[in-house]
Amino acid sequence: MLRLLYFSLPLPFLAVCGVMIALTGVLGNIVPEELDRPSLVRVMQMRDFRQFSPEMIERLTLRAEQEFGRHSPNPPVFEFSALEKKMHTHFQQKQNRSEQKAFMENNLTLMAKVCFCQWMHEYNTAPRARKAELMNDIDADMRYWQEVYFDYLRTLGQPEPTLAELAQDFQRMIEAFKVDVTPEEAAKIDVFAKDMSRMLFASEVQRSIMNLFAPQN
Repeated sequence: MLRLLYFSLPLPFLAVCGVMIALTGVLGNIVPEELDRPSLVRVMQMRDFRQFSPEMIERLTLRAEQEFGRHSPNPPVFEFSALEKKMHTHFQQKQNRSEQKAFMENNLTLMAKVCFCQWMHEYNTAPRARKAELMNDIDADMRYWQEVYFDYLRTLGQPEPTLAELAQDFQRMIEAFKVDVTPEEAAKIDVFAKDMSRMLFASEVQRSIMNLFAPQN
């Protein structure tokens, strides 16, 4: 028994070493272009992007867009066991009651800001004839990510947010984008956000009309 205990002592140490080796690409220096899907998710969950340079955040955002975005060959698929659903719901409710955000939520906000600023720059510098096409692309991306979010909620058995709740979430996100920027940049963000809101509202109205007159099976 003593010999068994003696030889089992290194096991916790070896287990820790194994975990550290597995997380080397997550906890050490990150090369976004070399991250596979599981490693990318772990980086988003375990690292604080606020500690990264803007260039690194842009590279991680591009990698996430390639892996999960509208043009990805393998869009996100959510599958949870009953226990996982309870855990997700518990931590989501706990997060909503807390003022301190998890790394994942902060990181998603930073990545969303990168996408927003890229859209804003491209739209503001585009010729007038191209602006409508750009807004259509932005609308398609927004709808795609909204459906990914809804799919996540449906998998957890939670209700989809209303249009009013989505509008409030959008406004909170815009306010988060204006943190630590100059007044001039904040004004540009507000103007582009209003353009996006008008586009999204018009698109939603158009879809509602099309659904109203669509033939019923």
